[in-house]
Order: sequence, then structure tokens, then C-alpha cells
Amino acid sequence: MRRLWIALLILAVLACSAGSVALIWSAAQLAFRPTLVTPTPAASSLPGSTATVPSSGAVPFPSTPSPSLTRTPLGGTATPDLRVFDGIARVVEGIRGLQATGPYTRSLMTQAELRAYQEKKFEKDYTPEEARQDTLTLAAFDLLPWDFNLREFLLELYTEQIAGFYDPDTKQFFVISEQARPGVLERVTFAHEYTHLLQDQHFDLVAMGFTDDERKRPKDVDDDAMLARRALVEGDATLTQLFYLGRLSQAERQEWLEAVQRQPSEVFDRAPRVIQEELLFPYDAGFTFVQALYERGGWEAINAAFRDPPASTEQILHPEKFFRRERPIRVTLPPLTDTLGSGWQLVDENVLGEFFLRVYLEERLPASQAEEAAAGWGGDRYAVYVNEAAGQDLLTLAVAWDDEAEAQEFVDAYRAYATARYGGGPAREAQGQALWIGQDVLWLEWRGARILILRGPSEEVVARVRRQIAWP
Repeated sequence: MRRLWIALLILAVLACSAGSVALIWSAAQLAFRPTLVTPTPAASSLPGSTATVPSSGAVPFPSTPSPSLTRTPLGGTATPDLRVFDGIARVVEGIRGLQATGPYTRSLMTQAELRAYQEKKFEKDYTPEEARQDTLTLAAFDLLPWDFNLREFLLELYTEQIAGFYDPDTKQFFVISEQARPGVLERVTFAHEYTHLLQDQHFDLVAMGFTDDERKRPKDVDDDAMLARRALVEGDATLTQLFYLGRLSQAERQEWLEAVQRQPSEVFDRAPRVIQEELLFPYDAGFTFVQALYERGGWEAINAAFRDPPASTEQILHPEKFFRRERPIRVTLPPLTDTLGSGWQLVDENVLGEFFLRVYLEERLPASQAEEAAAGWGGDRYAVYVNEAAGQDLLTLAVAWDDEAEAQEFVDAYRAYATARYGGGPAREAQGQALWIGQDVLWLEWRGARILILRGPSEEVVARVRRQIAWP
């Protein structure tokens, strides 16, 4: 699928810009934790590091002067007083051990201005046709209904949820606010977004793939790997934000938390589960991942991860696999448009990854069972074909596992998934094969550490497709 990041403004789901990185209200509270782990001796010697989050006190300022800042509002609130952000920038530089190396612009933006900004960006970066393709892809995984208006829903969601964002393409900050002078909400949001500026200037977020310009995106980074990179970027900003919160007084921290809790969430609360899950993943799982890096080697371990980013959401969910650089197994699928015939078109092909495989299973299975079944993922490839005139789709998913035991655990879980979906066991099965029949047809095949899933409109279509796949 375009994976809810191709037009991203907030980090894990579609929004205004593929390149922008942001803070959202529903993720903001994830950063409010009373203490951090004690860093390793190597970590405690790094610039700006501290063993626990202090309740208050002096902030170490970097000795190198900061770059000059452009204060011209760019579509935001007129003549806001942004001088308070200067001090926050110095605090964040001291915490993170990095200093700004070039100019940037920042301004406040009201929710109404945010909505208008998004609508303009959507016109350019996320067409109705692209949104329809995303909807059809997610529908093939039973994660959205076919008639879901994804584009309009995302516009509503971002207007409600975005607290602020930074655009690496233009080096612009926007903090969402209805007042001219930044309060505690705006100050904490700026600390989060300023971390993205430091990431960009030291590690080049555009080169990592956070850009609207498709020509600049790395060609060898699949959707799952890009989501993993987002988790690194957001986890780092969330950790830095947490340290910044620790610099505030207890009263200020309580004021911030109460203010976040008062933010509206009606649109988020009614969002389909897949959107909620992907929206929060970079902040929640990303924070846990970055925290593991920090425990291992402080800020320098995090910096090293930017230079050699995680290759999969598996590495985010299991940091030990990142530490030993366990790379995904490459899986391929053949083109099937000619096999399917007239009226069929490929709408998406990419890597699902452990995180989305878990989300897929959770539609029919308990979260704990889905999590266990998705662990042990080694690599995959999926493709979704649609005959929209006929109201039909075809899902092809081939998965490689770490070993046969992991594959068998997934088979057992997926049989339970299929039984729940079709209201009963397989219509036919043999050694390493099972077929469910209902309004559509589901084929599950397993051999060794490989699994193949085909779901299509009829047995004839599924059988025809199966003959074209050289598997395992």
C-alpha cells in the first residue's frame, strides 16, 4: 500500500507531506513518563545526557552560537511572539548534544490555517485516485471497507490531531496554536520538532526518505523499512521531549499533561484500528526502540542508528535484532495482470513487515496471539490486484520465517484467523494446504519456513494464480 506515509505530515499515517515529521496529540502523552532508565557509563559521558529526568534546574547551554533564525511567518498567525523558542532551542541542543548548523523558519498556525494548508497539500501530494488505491489495498487485508472515504477522513483527523510539524524540504516549523504567545503546550511541541531539525541538519532526513520529491527518495527502501525509519526519528524526538519535560517544574509538567488530555480526540476515537495503530507506532514502539539504544550507548548509539538505520519494523519491535543487524529475507512475486485478464489492475505491491502482519491478524485474533504469531517474521512480499468494476480483489502474500517452528506457529494462528473469518474450518485440506470458501476463497499453503496466502473471488481465479507462482 502507499502505506499511509507517502503523503505524510504526521508521522505514521497519511497527511500533508511525505517528508514532514510531527507531533500528534494522541501520541503526546506517550512521552510523559516519570523517569528514564539509568544510562550506561558511556552514555553518561555524552554531551547533554543525564541519568534521570531532573525535576528542574540549570540547563547546560552549548558554547557554539546558534544560527540566526528567520522569523517571517509562513502562512501562520501574524506577528506572533516567538522569542521564547530561542531559549528552548538552546535547551534541546544541550540535551541532545547536537547544535543547529543552518537557518530555519518557524511560526504558529491555527487549526483553521492547518486545515487550509492540508487541503492545499492534498491537492498536490495525495490525489483522490491515490487515496482510492490505499483504500482498496487496506480493504484487501480486511482493514477498511471498500467504500471508506479515506482522504476526507484523514483531513479531519489531521486537523484534530496535529500539534506541530517540521518539513525537511523547506526547513519550516509550524506549531499549532490559537494564541499569539506560546504556552506550555507550544513550548513542548517546539522541543519535539526542534529535535527533527537537529536530525535533519546532522543526518539528512531528505536522504533518509523524508521528502515530497520522489526523485530524492532512496529506491531500495521498502514501506516497512520506511516505517522503521520513522520510528527511529520519532522515538528520538520523543526521548528528547521527555528530557525537556524533565527540565520543567512539576507544576509546568502537570499543566502540560492536563492540557494535552483536554485536546479533542473524537475523530481519532472513531478512526479505523489500522489508522490508530500506525499513527501511534513510531512514537510508542519508536520510543521503546530508542530507549534501548540509549541504554546501550547513550546519544552516540542513537546517532549511529541514523547513520545505519533499522531495516524493518521487526528490528524496531525487537531491538536485539537491530543490534545484530538481522536483515529481512528478500521475497519476490511474479506479475499477475495478464493471468487475471481484462479489468484487473495492480494497485499495490510492497513489503508488509512484522508490524502490519500483526495488525492484520488482530482483526480476528486476540492481540497477544497475533503478536506471538507475527514474531519470527523473516521477510515478505504482498500484491493487491483489483477489478473494481466487478467489485473483486485478489490478495497475494508470501512470507519467509526465521525457521520452521516460527512458520508453524503462524500457520496455527492463521488457521484460527481464517476459521473466524469464514465461520468454520477449511472446506478442503491436505498436507501443507488448506482452502476456505465463502463469499470469496482463501488458500493457505506452507512448506518448511515459507507460507503462501491467496485470497480471491473464486476457486478458479485462485487456482490460476497459484499455477503462476514458483513457490517456495
